Amino acid sequence: MNDVVDDTRTRLVESALSLLREEGLDAVTLRAVGDLTGLSRMAPYRHFTDKTALLAALAVRVIADLSAHVAEAVLKQTGRHDRLRAFYASYVEYAVGHREEYRLVFAPEFFIGDHPELERAVDEVMTALGVEVAADQSASKAATMALLCTAHGLAELATTGHLTHKGLSHQDVIDVLVAS
Repeated sequence: MNDVVDDTRTRLVESALSLLREEGLDAVTLRAVGDLTGLSRMAPYRHFTDKTALLAALAVRVIADLSAHVAEAVLKQTGRHDRLRAFYASYVEYAVGHREEYRLVFAPEFFIGDHPELERAVDEVMTALGVEVAADQSASKAATMALLCTAHGLAELATTGHLTHKGLSHQDVIDVLVAS
């Protein structure tokens, strides 16, 4: 029985991802996801308490995609600077290529402390990239957050066109970041 529940939940999240990619974040509703999945309009409510819970599950799925994209790029590199460059470049490329998904992950309604599944997903990304995220090591957490802040800021500037407006590419900024 749990396999059926998990399969239905997975189908609902995949339908939500399709809606997000095709029509944007505002189109993702429990009713629309139920319709697209071919289930009753009430079926999503048996798996998600509300739209925020559905979007949180979708955000975890997106983080998994972002993680795979970044990890693939980073793990192809050997040197510290090359890995850092690959991290920033692949992170920005994902954000630019998947704007709605990226926007979802950083939506204001997802305070990570309220969604432990999102926090675990982010921690798993950083662990896969070789960044220590042990809860008792504040320097490690600060380094992780500095890396994420820099990548997120760069992605925001790239997705909103601010870099292009200034005649810069994200690679120009990465060159400065990695050289320092």
